[in-house]
Amino acid sequence: MQKDYSPFVPGQPIAPEFFVGRVEQVRFLVDRIRQTLSERLEMVFISGERGIGKTSLAQFVRWYVEREWKIVGTYTHLGGVQDINEAVRRSIERLVQESDGKPWHERLLNLLRSHIRQVGLFGVTVEFAPPPDLLSNAVRNFAHTLKQLFKTLQGAAKGLLLVWDDINGLAQRKEFADWLKSVADETAMARIPVGIVLVGLEEVRGMLIRNNESLARVLLPLDIPLWSEEECAEFFRKAFERVNTKVAEEALETMVVFSGGHPALAHEIGDAVFRVDSDGLIDRQDALEGISQAAEIVGRKYLEPQVYRAVRSPRYRKILRLLASDPKNYSFRRADIMQRLDANERKVFDNFLRRMQDLGVIVPNEEGGRGSYRFRNALHFFYFGMEGRRRVP
Repeated sequence: MQKDYSPFVPGQPIAPEFFVGRVEQVRFLVDRIRQTLSERLEMVFISGERGIGKTSLAQFVRWYVEREWKIVGTYTHLGGVQDINEAVRRSIERLVQESDGKPWHERLLNLLRSHIRQVGLFGVTVEFAPPPDLLSNAVRNFAHTLKQLFKTLQGAAKGLLLVWDDINGLAQRKEFADWLKSVADETAMARIPVGIVLVGLEEVRGMLIRNNESLARVLLPLDIPLWSEEECAEFFRKAFERVNTKVAEEALETMVVFSGGHPALAHEIGDAVFRVDSDGLIDRQDALEGISQAAEIVGRKYLEPQVYRAVRSPRYRKILRLLASDPKNYSFRRADIMQRLDANERKVFDNFLRRMQDLGVIVPNEEGGRGSYRFRNALHFFYFGMEGRRRVP
């Protein structure tokens, strides 16, 4: 059966038109951003595990508020950036780039024209390249910079939205935390309709607050949980419908269970199952074969090399399955697992636990008492389940 394209995009944010679920989180974020229309600042920190869909949520809401409320937004990926000046330069550059084809594009170009250059080998790309002293001034007086940008857009736009993703490098610096707090104070006083959405791991938000405790009162936290079973099933149904592929209910249930509501795993599983299918009808055998292939891909793409090598040992196959036997429980007790292992497996179990603790996969679970452990993140937990089930009859 000839297949033109897969409806799944492993490792990539979902296009806004294909976004599903997250109703509560979307409502919360949209509501906070709408508050900026009364000339106030809102700062939200979207947190969640790797691959949970933080970027997709931010991109969807940015697209939605521009369409519905004329709040002009820009998304800037700041991975590896540690300099505030560079973060601001990239933000302004992205604002100009993403305005291409919009009514306000020429206005932005006219405002920044003396510091814009067009480069590109395969097409023209706009680059914002101001002199260092001008950029430093724009950073120091960022509230004024935002005010000038909004004034330029006024009439075509009712507000501004900046999304800063992957700010790990910046969050480590106290200078950035202090600057962010000053931006919050000065922008609020300037009465500009601006929303700033930061995206990262929860530990990054904690890092920012440790560097400036006042940020705890400024940054509204929005944690992204796993999909519910209903949201996960809806995701699979809609994705397969887009390519006219039917899914048997038993196959759908199997994919939902193995993905555990983790978007990254759901994309990998869906993509593998789609490619395995040969007749346009996904049955349980297609689902199981695709899941087996997805487990291999997930291990190589998402797990740290040391973890991947450690769990590949044949000695640990049954252990993997038992540790992740309950898809709704990330914790386990050593004594319970020991009772279900044979003599040879019990000999290696404690060594396995030590190894997983050293690699940061599991940590002691204080709530469960002595001998209780929990997985640090869902991705490891569900991979253990996938790997264990595909290898153990």
